[in-house]
Amino acid sequence: LAHTLDDSELTEAINMLVVARKERQAGTLINMKNTLRPGDTVEFYVSKRGCYVRATVEKTKTKKAIVIEEGNGLRWDVPMGMLKKV
Repeated sequence: LAHTLDDSELTEAINMLVVARKERQAGTLINMKNTLRPGDTVEFYVSKRGCYVRATVEKTKTKKAIVIEEGNGLRWDVPMGMLKKV
């Protein structure tokens, strides 16, 4: 597609994808906020470690959740959009 579209069509296609991604992220955030409860097990990606971390939800806030990492007990303040229920 990048080779067949001219610059204006390519820009329009990129903007459409950006809008679709934002809508999906908003839907994921709302779904997570409505279903996440203390005690739930979640995973999130930590880029410095290059791996997923499994944790238990301690408290949910408006846009973030406080989770406790399994194994070492570290507390994380993670945005809801980064969490995935396990």
